[in-house]
Amino acid sequence: MEWKKIFYNFLGIICLLGLPTVAQASAGGGEESVWNSWLLTWKVINTIALIALLVYFVKKPLVAFFSERKEQIVKDLAEALEQREAALRLLADYKEKIAGMEQELERMRVELKKSAEGDSEKIMANAERMSSAMVESARVTAEQEVRKAREALKNEAVDLAVQMAETMIREKISENDRKRIVEDYLVKVGGMK
Repeated sequence: MEWKKIFYNFLGIICLLGLPTVAQASAGGGEESVWNSWLLTWKVINTIALIALLVYFVKKPLVAFFSERKEQIVKDLAEALEQREAALRLLADYKEKIAGMEQELERMRVELKKSAEGDSEKIMANAERMSSAMVESARVTAEQEVRKAREALKNEAVDLAVQMAETMIREKISENDRKRIVEDYLVKVGGMK
């Protein structure tokens, strides 16, 4: 219905535009102007017929095209709105996760700090144990070295005492004392047999 109205309005406009030309051609008189009038009239009729045929044959495809295009635009608009809503939900989720991550990071910092303090305490206790063990080991080693040094000093003192006694005996014992000591020794050894 709408197309018929448009077509008749267009036909009326063409006729109105063609009337002044026809009037001008007929006012000039003569055969040539009549011929021009008829030629102009046929041109207008042909144009109207062409428009009518175009409207008749192109109307359905055009209506279908614009109808489909309208449906596609509505569908695309609905999809765009859905995607926008999904994007907004996703953005809200990410914001929530980011807020949660900040809390999680803070919790992890606190845990790491506690863990580091605990490890520090363990390391300090272990270092104290090791230093105590090293001090004890050094004390034991020092005591052993002192004992060895005392033994060495005793042995050296004994050796020196023996050498001094030997030197003194050699100086004080005469040849007769030596013979008598040897004879006493032989008698004791002989009595043992």
